[in-house]
Amino acid sequence: MTRVLVVDDSPQILATLRLNLRARDYDVRVAPDGGQALTRAADWHPDLVVLDLGLPDLDGVEVIRGLRGWSRVPIIVLSGRAGSRDKVDALDAGADDYVTKPFGVDELLARIRAITRRVPSDEGSPTVRLGSGWSTCPARPSPPPRRETARPPTAPPPAGRISRRPSGASSNGSSATRAS
Repeated sequence: MTRVLVVDDSPQILATLRLNLRARDYDVRVAPDGGQALTRAADWHPDLVVLDLGLPDLDGVEVIRGLRGWSRVPIIVLSGRAGSRDKVDALDAGADDYVTKPFGVDELLARIRAITRRVPSDEGSPTVRLGSGWSTCPARPSPPPRRETARPPTAPPPAGRISRRPSGASSNGSSATRAS
């Protein structure tokens, strides 16, 4: 289950997001200020943080910097600050995405799904059914070994590849002549 820490000083937003995320099988914790956010993140190790910038004790950008000091947890900023400078400051401090208030819950949920798809989970390796048995997949599959096949030096390049014309050849196949 994906763990989401929601940080906002608005009890209504905390309640709304807790309800919507839990209804979609997220494990949710909330924090009403920056100090509690940093403490809960250190104790609970969420998979994602949804963070308001306008907190009563710390600015949200300071919370981002605090988290980035020891964690790579994805952070989605959810803020009423809609100015370009605010967005740039939060993203440069380490936020992964920025959603302005008022916001649509469906859009925020889509952004949460997008980020959690790209971030590997710490829940262990997934198990999949293969035929009549089960197999554990590695957390990060390694690419297949690259096989080089030797081509005779006179063989044409494979179809679909762009090859350089020999120097002096024109596009119609005739030799180009230079005027002196």
